[in-house]
Order: sequence, then structure tokens, then C-alpha cells
Amino acid sequence: MTVLETIFISSFYLFVALMISIQAHIGLQTLLFGITLPAEALQDTGVRGIRRNYVLLTGGFAVVVGAACFIVTRHQTTSRSFLYWAAAILLLIMMSFFAIRISRMSALRLKAARGWQVAMQTKRAANLVAGRTQGSVLSFWWYSAHVAVMALCIFFVVVRWNAIPQSFATHMGPDGLPDQYTFKSVRTVFMMNLVQALMIVFFAGYNLMICRARTSLDPQDREGSLRKQLKLKKIHSISAWGISLLGIVNIGLLQAVILYGWNLNLLVRCNISFLVLFFLTLIGVLLYLRFRGLDQIRDIPSQEERHWKWLGSIYANPEDPALFVPDRYGFLWTINMANPPGKTVAAAMIAVLVTAILVIMFNFR
Repeated sequence: MTVLETIFISSFYLFVALMISIQAHIGLQTLLFGITLPAEALQDTGVRGIRRNYVLLTGGFAVVVGAACFIVTRHQTTSRSFLYWAAAILLLIMMSFFAIRISRMSALRLKAARGWQVAMQTKRAANLVAGRTQGSVLSFWWYSAHVAVMALCIFFVVVRWNAIPQSFATHMGPDGLPDQYTFKSVRTVFMMNLVQALMIVFFAGYNLMICRARTSLDPQDREGSLRKQLKLKKIHSISAWGISLLGIVNIGLLQAVILYGWNLNLLVRCNISFLVLFFLTLIGVLLYLRFRGLDQIRDIPSQEERHWKWLGSIYANPEDPALFVPDRYGFLWTINMANPPGKTVAAAMIAVLVTAILVIMFNFR
């Protein structure tokens, strides 16, 4: 791989590693890896130790795997290097599940040893339609910008069809020169536009998910908590829109590099800039939510631990009418898998992502 390609893929790996490591410090402070704790436990040294140990375990593993992958891929072809780094990311994700399981068991033992009891609130208040009627998210018209970018890419392909070579490079060797080609066809030429369309569908669906997610209300301050929830939704809607638009543009640049021979370094530099901007935006949003207390809003109907399965990450409550509820682990939303349409929605979102990956793999294999 070239130096810029190495910087890009290692930066992406570092970004994934950081996201995995910091999840112990985002979301509800009174929630320790899915285990509910009383407010007085926040300053307990044992609680801090569990969070610290998780960061050290995942961070140390990420450093070792990343260093090994960097050494192995220095003189490999681009395609083979990407496979190694993809395997490293997959291994890191699997390791994070192992670390979460250990941390949850430690949290349960600590809670039992300290004798902490958390009284469940019985007075509940929620609004299932506030987000739909009070403009809590960006309208779907905002995604016309994404469609315009995709349409522009398709327009250039059609106009310059005869100028596109009969075979074009899809992989680069360690010397920065092409080492694998694919033949020109409607399928291979428009493949990136299909990926763009799938991305638009996915993020527009996520925007709809935010809109229709239950708005939790504090029984003691209904109006104040409603304003906070609507503001939280708007922040996430804007962030998802901006990130997805950058992704659509980035795919368009990749298409131009492949079909028109644009400088690959331009794409790599844009990717690096995209990752840096994305990470800074994400950190900025997290800090803003924490300082404003927007990430500490409880969704009372979904707080009972018995409704959270598989390391506390999947919500299944047949008594809850809401399809989308706040996620306990992070600062996003999740699907109520016990709600009849829940499994269908989850399957559709996974199918869109898997299809986008398979389209790239089968066209550029």
C-alpha cells in the first residue's frame, strides 16, 4: 500500500477502536454496561475501576492487533491489506463483546456486594407522536441533496460513457500502480450509484426512526423534558444528515477515481479528512449532550433490565407499544424486537447494509 492508503485504513481502524473504548463513558451515568445503579454509586471506586478496566482491555487489545496488522500489511497489495485490516476490525468487535460480558459480570458482583437497590419508578409518561407533529427531525426534503449528488454522478457516467475505458483498475499494488482490472459493463459502472442509493435509503430510514421514537417525559417536568427530547432528536437528525451527505460525496469521488482516472491520492486525502471531521463532530456532539444533560434522560418504560437481552443490547418488551425507544448503552435509539413490526424493520436495515457490502465485493472481487 502507499503511505496515504496506510494512513487512511489505519486511521479508520483507530476510529473504530476509539468508538469501542469510549462506549463505557457515554449514555446514562447510572447505567454500568446495562446494570442499573443508584446515583450514589457514581463516585464509587469500584464503578470507576470497571469502566477503566474495560478501556484498558479493549484499548490494549486494539494496540496489539493494530501494530501486528500494520507490520504485516506494509508490503502487501491494497486489496490484501484491506482484507487484513477488515479482519482486525472484526476481531476487535468480537473482543469488545467479550470485554462487555466481563464488565457486566463485574458490575453485577459489585452491585450485590455493595447491596445497592434501585427503586423502579411506577409513574410513567411518554409521548409516541410528539416527534411527528412538532418538527423534531429534518424533513425528508433535506435528503434531496443526497439524491442530487447521486443524480449528478449518474449524469456524468451517462455523458462520458464512451470515454470510460473498456477495463479499469479496481485495486492498487504496494507500488501504487494498478494490479487488478475489471471489465466495463452497466453493472460495474453503475455499482457505486447503487451503493449511494442504498445509503440514502438507510439514513432516510434512520431519520424516520428518530422521528417516530418514543419521547420520554419526566412526570415532574413534562414540558421541560419534552423540549430536551425534541432537541436531542434534532441534533442526531442533523448529524446523521451531514455525515451521510459526506459519505455520498465520498462514494462519488471513488467512482470518479475508478472510471475517469482521477488521482487516487485525492480520494485518500478526502477520506482522511472525512474521518477526522466525523470523529471531531461525534466527540463534539457527545460533549454537548453531556454538558447539557441531554444524554441523561431516562426512558422509564424501557429501564427494567429483564427486558434487555443479549448483554443488555437488544430490547424486547411485548407490553411496550413503542416500536423505537432510547438505547440504554449509547446515545442513539433501538428497536423493540417484541413489537410485531420490530423484527421486520431490523431485518430491512441489516439487509440494506449487507446488500451494499455484497454489491462492492461481487463487482470488484
